[in-house]
Amino acid sequence: MAEEQTLSPGDAAQAGEQQCIFCHIAAGRVAAKKVYEDDKVACVLDINPANPGHVLIVPKQHYVIMPQIPEDVLQHIGMVAKGVSHAQLRALKAQGTNIFVANGVSAGQRAQHFMMHVIPRMEGDQIAFAMPERAMNAADVKKAQQVLKKALAKAMGLKVADEPESHDEEQTPHEEKKTAEKKKEAVTEKPSPKETAKKQQPAKQGANLDDIARLLGGR
Repeated sequence: MAEEQTLSPGDAAQAGEQQCIFCHIAAGRVAAKKVYEDDKVACVLDINPANPGHVLIVPKQHYVIMPQIPEDVLQHIGMVAKGVSHAQLRALKAQGTNIFVANGVSAGQRAQHFMMHVIPRMEGDQIAFAMPERAMNAADVKKAQQVLKKALAKAMGLKVADEPESHDEEQTPHEEKKTAEKKKEAVTEKPSPKETAKKQQPAKQGANLDDIARLLGGR
């Protein structure tokens, strides 16, 4: 029985590159409608465009997701995206552009090769990029802030001191409403029976001289 062979990271990357259609497109081994090319990227028209002029910016080296891309290459991709967007606005008379990356399968990435989409937009083109707006409680928001702040500081080579926990958290509109209702209930609590009895007693009024005279005179 033949022994199984494991590929080194370099060999695995090379194997992935050999099987990647976008590597072949970027290298010119597969026909594509190129609109721009340099030593780092190839810009091609998407074969199933969201709008006419939908451009894919494809790195010539094989990278699957954004964290694998060297900073200088990523900076270059951003610069090219700016140029593509500008060209779409001027040459295609686009009224706007969407520039985005599907980074990972859960984010909608289909091809195992990083690419950046630049889509020319026109009013009423019926392309929907609708994101849900979810209400989150203050504790979850604070937790996300702290976790991301530390992770980004590490990624950027910075140091951030631990922040003391705050018990004076901001409240969501829903939580603020509940708090206001509780306060209102506390103010409008039903009085005790003793307090009710006191309130039901008639108020003492000043003595009437005529009444006193009638009582004393037996009238």
